[in-house]
Amino acid sequence: MTSRLASAERAPAHSEEPAPGSPGSAPPAARPWYRALLSWMDHRTHLLMVIPGVGLLLAMVAYPVGFNVWNSFTDRNLSFPTSEWVGLANYERVLTDAAFFSAITRTLVWTFSSVAGQLLLGFIGAVALQAVRRGQGPLRLGLIIPWAFPSIVLAYSWKFMLDPIVGVVNDVSMRVGLIDQPVAWLGNEATAMPAVVAMNIWFGFPFMMVALLAGLQTIPVEHYESARVDGANFWQELRHITLPGLRHVIGALIVLRSIWVFNNFDFVYLTTGGGPIRVTETLPVYAFQIGWTNYDIGRMAAVSVAMLGVLVIIIAVYLKVLRVDKED
Repeated sequence: MTSRLASAERAPAHSEEPAPGSPGSAPPAARPWYRALLSWMDHRTHLLMVIPGVGLLLAMVAYPVGFNVWNSFTDRNLSFPTSEWVGLANYERVLTDAAFFSAITRTLVWTFSSVAGQLLLGFIGAVALQAVRRGQGPLRLGLIIPWAFPSIVLAYSWKFMLDPIVGVVNDVSMRVGLIDQPVAWLGNEATAMPAVVAMNIWFGFPFMMVALLAGLQTIPVEHYESARVDGANFWQELRHITLPGLRHVIGALIVLRSIWVFNNFDFVYLTTGGGPIRVTETLPVYAFQIGWTNYDIGRMAAVSVAMLGVLVIIIAVYLKVLRVDKED
């Protein structure tokens, strides 16, 4: 009993401190403003990284598109210094012009034919390169050369090759007996569009080939080995392994190339100018003729807005098909 009392006397007395928030407690130290700012920035770093890109996109895309839409509601003309608001008059003129709907038809033919040809040749080239074990790099480099040249160089090179007088295409075709006399490939109503489409296919298939080759290399080799053990031939492997493995890549390529080909202006304009007799006049060429030949900027802006609407419909259909395929 005595030892317990002694130990209790030796124990230090604990002073009772006021609880936080009580009248006698000291206020908490204020948090520096820069720490709060740094904490806010730390939690929103992803937004800060996106802001410069969004600002650049708005400056480079949103403003021109908005300005173009505004012009489509005015009678802006390069021949006159002022313009006035005309409402939907430009759209009415465009939608009542038979040449506009003919240009839509030709643009769809141009787009679908070019993309289909590029996809077919690109797929064949990718499958062939995938089977090459040695020298694949030089072959890939050689096949991608058309994609590396500027469009103006390719357009004038093809225009020279298809020339009815000095063109190599006519010379070779006559030597092998395909034709009896020179053909004006770009000046004939029956051959102008096929010739321009062939040129565009030759230009665009290397992009398809490289993208599809990259997709093929992501398909596990074990799938092909298992199929061969089960007795599958090349066509069965193609149908049940290769195409299903590439469907997402193919879908993305179709959407991208459709946008690019639909909006392509330089190939058609540099080779045929939309002729002969408008048989190759696509929507971009049609809009150019209105704006820079007739100086009717307001109506040209209305055509470009209509082009955007047609393209949105096409891409929406593509995405719908791809979404259904993905769900299946």
